[in-house]
Amino acid sequence: MNFSLYLWLKQHRMLVGAMLFAIAIAGCNNSVKSQPPAGNTPSVANLIASSPTPAPASPTQSSEQRAVQVIRDYYSAIARQDYKQAYSAWDGNGAASKQSFEQFKQGFANTTSVAVEIGKPGRPDPGAGSIYIEIPVTITTVTTNGTPQRFRGSYVLRRVNNVPGSTPEQRKWHFYSAKINQVK
Repeated sequence: MNFSLYLWLKQHRMLVGAMLFAIAIAGCNNSVKSQPPAGNTPSVANLIASSPTPAPASPTQSSEQRAVQVIRDYYSAIARQDYKQAYSAWDGNGAASKQSFEQFKQGFANTTSVAVEIGKPGRPDPGAGSIYIEIPVTITTVTTNGTPQRFRGSYVLRRVNNVPGSTPEQRKWHFYSAKINQVK
């Protein structure tokens, strides 16, 4: 990871945490209207990717492809309401999201569908013992009252280098941070 990105992340940790929280609650609607249970069920069919979803990560996939697959799997889990899987995609078994699991899950309470378009990944940036990669995304959600919402930004994913003592889990890509903003 280059030093300027490291400084930016360090200086903006609280801002990044606030943005992650905002993303998680973005699907929430302040309306107190009651919705039928079926209205709250995200559909996997509504999951959109920038290209056909490849098979799960394989040893022949590039590191960048495996990082992109983490984002696809994350939004697929959200669409299926498998919030535990989505939460665990964050570094530190969810800790990097800066939310408890319940806060994370509640952030999608009024989301009926979610779609992600994934842009071209940046170049992997090696740091001290880890590799980081920034990947741009456009996210579209629909709330329980039918309101579409659109977000743009990027995720930074991290994995531990293949060093002695690192575990297979540590060598997998995980969400490290997010810079996501709602757009009109």
